[in-house]
Amino acid sequence: MQKPATHLKLNLSTRLSAKLQQSLQVLQLSTLELQELVSGWLADNPFLEEVENTAEDATAFSQYVQPPQHSMIQGESDIWDTLADAPDMYALLRRQVCEYELDDDTAALIYFLIDNLNEQGYLDGSLTDLVENAPLEWRLDETELAHALTILQQFEPTGVGARNLQESLLLQLENMSPEPTNSDAIQTCARLLISEHFGQWLSTHQFKQLCRKLPQFSATTLEAACKLIGTLNPFPCYGLPDRNGILSIRPDLEVYADNSGHWQIRTLRDAFPQLRIEAGVEEWLQQEDAEMDAMCKSKWQEAQTCLQSLQMRKTTLQRLGEWILQQQQDFFSFGSLALAPLTIKETAQTLELAESTISRAINQKYLTCSQGVFPLRYFFSQSVAATDDSTGNSQTAIKSLLQSMINEEDPQHPYSDAYLVSQLAKQGINLARRTVAKYREALKIPPAHQRKVQYNNH
Repeated sequence: MQKPATHLKLNLSTRLSAKLQQSLQVLQLSTLELQELVSGWLADNPFLEEVENTAEDATAFSQYVQPPQHSMIQGESDIWDTLADAPDMYALLRRQVCEYELDDDTAALIYFLIDNLNEQGYLDGSLTDLVENAPLEWRLDETELAHALTILQQFEPTGVGARNLQESLLLQLENMSPEPTNSDAIQTCARLLISEHFGQWLSTHQFKQLCRKLPQFSATTLEAACKLIGTLNPFPCYGLPDRNGILSIRPDLEVYADNSGHWQIRTLRDAFPQLRIEAGVEEWLQQEDAEMDAMCKSKWQEAQTCLQSLQMRKTTLQRLGEWILQQQQDFFSFGSLALAPLTIKETAQTLELAESTISRAINQKYLTCSQGVFPLRYFFSQSVAATDDSTGNSQTAIKSLLQSMINEEDPQHPYSDAYLVSQLAKQGINLARRTVAKYREALKIPPAHQRKVQYNNH
C-alpha cells in the first residue's frame, strides 16, 4: 500500500489583469458598441460625467495625428479645426466610385443605383422596375445597369447593393478574409445553406434534417457553417449614416490633403466618447476628513479603469492610423492599384504591440479618405509574387489590376487566364494561372468563354 505523499509542482502561466482585459475589450468594440457601453458606465457610476464638445475640451480628447515624414506645428487654439464630421452613407458610397477606372456612362449608372438604395444598403425593386420607372430620355439599358450593379456590390461595406438578404450574405461570405478557423469546407457549406437551405437551421429538428439532406458535410461542419453565417451582417450599411444624419457607426479616422498637398490623418470627433471624473470629486477627496466606504471606493476604481481604457483605445488607434498612412501613402494618391503589402505581424513588431492587440484595433474600425471609406482591415494583405529584389504586391492591388485589365478587353475577344498571366508578368508580377483564376473568381468575373457568350447573348 502506497503512503500518501505531497509533491510541489511549479507552473508558469500568464494572466491578464482585470484592467487590461477591460482595455482590450474596449479596444475591440465598434464605435456604436462603445457608445452603448459608455452610456452604461454613465448610468452606473456616479463619479463619471460626459465632456461637452466645446473648444475648451477639445484638447482633452482629440489630438492631431502627425505623419512622421512631415512636420507641422499645431497649436491648441486651432486643434478643434482638425476634427471632421463624417459624411452620410450615400456620400461615402459615391466617394468609392473614383476608386475604379470607369467610363462616364457606367459611373453615372452607379450613382443612379446608389440613389435608389434604402437606408439599410439594399436595392429596393428589380432592375427592370428601375429601368421602366426612369425617364425615357435616360435610355437606360438593363444589361448595362446589371454590370454597374456588379461593380457597386464590390464597394464597402460588403453586401451593399444586394436585392435581398440572401444575396447580401453571399456577397459578404465571398469577400470574407480567410480565417484559420474557416476552412474551405465550412465556407462551401455556408454558401450552400444560404442559397438553397436558407433559414432551415433555426431549431434542433431542422438541423437534424439538414444533416440528412447534406450527408457530404459532417455535423461539425454544418454547425460551424451556421455559426459563420451568424457572424454576417443582415443590414449591409448598418453603421453608416443615412441622409438624415442618423449614424450608427462612424469612421474613426480620416486621411486628407493639407494646403501643401501632403497627406495628414485626423480623428473624427464622434469616434471617441469623452468622459472625466465629475467636477468637485477630486477636490473633495483631497480634503483631510474625506472618507469613502467600500462601495464608493469600488466605483472610484471602476471610474479610473474606464478612463484608462478609453485613453488606451484612442492612443492605439492614433498610432495605428499614423502607421497605415506612412505605409500606404501611394494608395491615398492612386487608389487600390498602389496598395502595398502590409501584415498584422509587421505592424505589431513596429508598434511594439501584440498581434492580438492589432487585430482588435482594426476590428470594425473605418477610415475615410478621398478614395472612399474603408475598414482598417482593408489595408492589410499578404505579399504576392515577391522576389529577392522586391517585396511583391498586395493581393488587393493585383485584384484591382486584373479588374482594370478585364474592363478594357475587347468583349468579342476576352482575355484568357493564360493571357492575363503573361500581361501581369510584363509588369513584374509572376503568378500561376490557377492563382489568377482564383483572384478572378473572387472578383465574381466569369472565365473568358462565358464572358464572350454573355456578350453575344446581349
